[in-house]
Formats: sequence, C-alpha cells, structure tokens
Amino acid sequence: MKTSLCIIYDEIFTKHNPDPYHPERPQRLTEVIKELNERGVLARVKMERAVKASLSDIMRVHDEDYVEYIKRAVERGARYIDPDTQVSKKSFEVALYAAGSSIYGCEKVLNEGFDICFVLARPPGHHAGRAGAALGAPTLGFCLFNNIAIAAKHLIEEHGLKRVTIFDFDCHHGNGTQEIFYQDKSVLYISTHQDGRTAYPGTGFVNEVGDGEGRGYNINIPLPPFTGDDVYEEVLRRVVERVLEEYRPEILLLSAGFDAHKDDPLTSMSLSLNSYTRIAELVKRLIDEGVTKKAVFVLEGGYGRGLAQGVYDIVAYFTSMPLIEESKTSSSERAKREGLKVINEVYEKILRPYWGIEAC
Repeated sequence: MKTSLCIIYDEIFTKHNPDPYHPERPQRLTEVIKELNERGVLARVKMERAVKASLSDIMRVHDEDYVEYIKRAVERGARYIDPDTQVSKKSFEVALYAAGSSIYGCEKVLNEGFDICFVLARPPGHHAGRAGAALGAPTLGFCLFNNIAIAAKHLIEEHGLKRVTIFDFDCHHGNGTQEIFYQDKSVLYISTHQDGRTAYPGTGFVNEVGDGEGRGYNINIPLPPFTGDDVYEEVLRRVVERVLEEYRPEILLLSAGFDAHKDDPLTSMSLSLNSYTRIAELVKRLIDEGVTKKAVFVLEGGYGRGLAQGVYDIVAYFTSMPLIEESKTSSSERAKREGLKVINEVYEKILRPYWGIEAC
C-alpha cells in the first residue's frame, strides 16, 4: 500500500546556536537536509515550514515557572542552562517552533490525508520534564521543551484521543517524557535505550512501569552497551510489535533518535542502519493492517553519520527509494545474553501482568 509522507523543516531550527564544539549544533540538521536532497528524496515528499507553538501549548506540559525561567535566561543573554544545555539569543523562539511543528505534524496526518510526517526540528525535547531536568537527572540533556509530549497533550485535549503511543528509540532514555505521562493511561510510553547504568540520564529501568492509572503504560527496555541489530530486532518483534498490536493506538508518535548507531560518538550501542529500516517497516505494517492510523516522527538525538543516513533510510523506505546499504551488526556475547534477559524481564514485570501477553 502506498504511503503518503510529509516533512517539516525550516531554517529557523538552525538559529538555536550552542558553541561550535557542542554535539547538538545546527549542522546536525543541515547535514540531514543535504543527505535527503543529494539522494533525491526531497523531490518525492511534501515539505512544510515550521509553525510556532503558543505559550499555552507549552504549558500543557511544562510549569509556567520553568517556561519563564528559560525565557528570561535567553533574554538576559545567558549561555548555559546547565553544564550540558546551552542557549543563544533565539533559542526560546526556536524551541517554540520545534514544539509547534510537532503539533503541526500531528495536524497534517489527522486532517490532510498524510499517513506519516517527519518533524526535523531542534532543539530536541525528550529529556525535558515538567519543571526542567526530570527524575533526578543532572541536566536537561540538550533539551528545552518536550516537543513530543506537547504534541501528545494537544492530541488528547484538542482532538479527544484516548490512546496515544510514544515509541522512543533514542539511545538515551526519555526521562522527561516518562515523568510527564507516568500516571496517564492515555499515553503508552515505550523506550528502547542504552542501560541507564552506563549512559545519561541514568533512568529507564524495567521496574519503572507507571503509577496509578498509568500503571503498566510505561515500558522501558534498557539494553546493554554493544547491542547490535540481532537483539534489537528481537526487541521490536517480541515486545514493541506485540504490545502495539494489543494497545492499537489511534496515533503512533516516535521520538526519533539516531544515537544508538554504531558510529555515534556519544554512546556505546552497535546498531546499523538496518535497525532504523526495521522500525520503518514496523510502522508501515501497523498502518497497513489498521493497528494504528497515523505516525509522526519527531527528531531527538543523533550526533554522527547515523543521523543523516538513518533519517534518509526511514524516509527512503516510505517513498520506495534505494536504501543505504550497511552490514547488519551482531551483539557482543555479553550484550546478547543480557539483552535477551531484559526481554524476558519485560515479559515478567509488564507484558504478562498488565497486558496478558505471554512470552514467545
């Protein structure tokens, strides 16, 4: 079945300017656009400009005091929000555009006939909690406002959606997103990430299953360093796919981070581009089979060549363009053993007791 796709990108996203040495710099996005353009994929998709969020949109998720703190820090010319997170003179405005474009991506798929939208925005957002750094993390991890959480809240409050899934495949746990929806059953949060004992932000363990009405709706899959495509494919097949088939979300939002790629300088995972293609295949199949209706990818991290090439391969898959070939990776023996153990733990602590899904 043919898939219709739009991309949201705007030069405004390059106006958030940390120091040139900072990993989360504007060149991340310009390199993505260059890759997409040189390989001819931009000519096959609908391109849309950024849309700015209102303060009321932001405060659906974030405390007013936190929003004011970021605004005033930018206005007074501050450079550092914390040791990881920098701002420049247009950062507050750019962050509003990143959040607003995430909302706009949802509107495009709901109202204009697109199956999928990819929001190529920055700064990223999934580490930002209600009042800043979330769940005891030392910093905001390059994030200002939680773009995907703001989009999810918009869907719930403005469109009346009752079943939204956020699948976060960034290498770092989305501690902000987890904090925001931890007691909310209208959002199923699934995160695959490098084990928090070995990576920022140090959260995202299997026993963090949600609380109150949200109990069972927070699914963490912390994977050991040097996890390759072999184990990740098992995670997608045995956990992510099965719980989505059970939940049947009205829309699937994806926190699209590409820093689990084997060449990323900030992480220790070993995925190849094949894992991102597997994600695209899963999304398309879920839409084609009616498990979910629409999907919106919102860019998060990725600091090496895996970012531009990973985005390309996902877009190329949906538009029937040639993929970038890369050999599949195998996990180290230890990572394979521990990764399969994590899958079994997810069954024991979440899938079986809360979803009635038996191990396969």
